[in-house]
Amino acid sequence: MTQKEYNNGVSLWADDVFRFAVRCGGGDELSKDAVQEAYASLWERRERVEAEKGKSFLFSIVHNYLMSHHRHETVRQQTLPLLQPDRVVPPDEGFDLQDALHKALAHLPEVQRAAIQLKDVEGYSCKEIAEILGLSEKQVSVYLFRARVSLKKSLIALGYDNNN
Repeated sequence: MTQKEYNNGVSLWADDVFRFAVRCGGGDELSKDAVQEAYASLWERRERVEAEKGKSFLFSIVHNYLMSHHRHETVRQQTLPLLQPDRVVPPDEGFDLQDALHKALAHLPEVQRAAIQLKDVEGYSCKEIAEILGLSEKQVSVYLFRARVSLKKSLIALGYDNNN
């Protein structure tokens, strides 16, 4: 990757990489740190990374950075109740599907959340996701299936019923 390709990558991919970091569980500051770390790593390895693989490389670095951060947190709630009965809002009282989906996504394990983000938002294939996350294609398929089942159950429990 040349310096020009790197600079083009910064302008073309920065928003996508940051959005991925936020959706993988990083807050704004943590996501900014992850993106900065990813671009620094890409710069250091620019001569070994092909330009067309640059964006995938950045996603891999961000994912690994966030996973490492989450593993090393000293204070972390191990389990959060998915639903708190006093917070359930029936659909006819202003149910917000997007808000419910974000809440349900936040309760997924990091690897499932990353797989869903890469597949359904960024449009990567299972093969590309496997490369980014360092998994086999079958593992990616399993994580996607489990994540979707979990999301469906969470949305139904929150009061969303797409049959209405």
